[in-house]
Amino acid sequence: MNENGYIRKIDELGRIVIPKELRQRLKIQEGENLIINCVDKNIKVSKFSYVVNNQNFIKKIGDAFNLVFNYNIIITDLDNVIYSNKVFRNLKLNSSLSELIKSNDLNNYKKIKINNEITINDNIFVEEIISASTVIGMVIIYTSEDINLLAFSKFVANVISAHIEYI
Repeated sequence: MNENGYIRKIDELGRIVIPKELRQRLKIQEGENLIINCVDKNIKVSKFSYVVNNQNFIKKIGDAFNLVFNYNIIITDLDNVIYSNKVFRNLKLNSSLSELIKSNDLNNYKKIKINNEITINDNIFVEEIISASTVIGMVIIYTSEDINLLAFSKFVANVISAHIEYI
């Protein structure tokens, strides 16, 4: 890397290699979607999140769910909290939680640490948001009541997945 950034050649098919250090820093993984735009004669490459791209819909679903059922809900992509019925300053997910989402090891929890600010110590139900057979986020529903909310988390995750697949 020099003072202007990384210098890469374009191959005969128009491809460039994103340096490993940048991929690691931005948590870009093989097969992940990127957005490529032209901005003021510059090429801008950004991570693409189907969940963030549908943020308005997700906010409506989250608000409606909270209004009707009055349970706490958090909706994430792989990196950030996209929606929560509670206000938090830090919306970045812990890397261990991001890895948990990708590992598909989402069982019934009594405690989840979202990040340094958000720790949930309640009856917690987690369900994956899936698009094109890939986990792209999760729905976390939690309450202090001793009630099974797994069907609720599955429903919200499936509605979001269906909406993303439809558009």
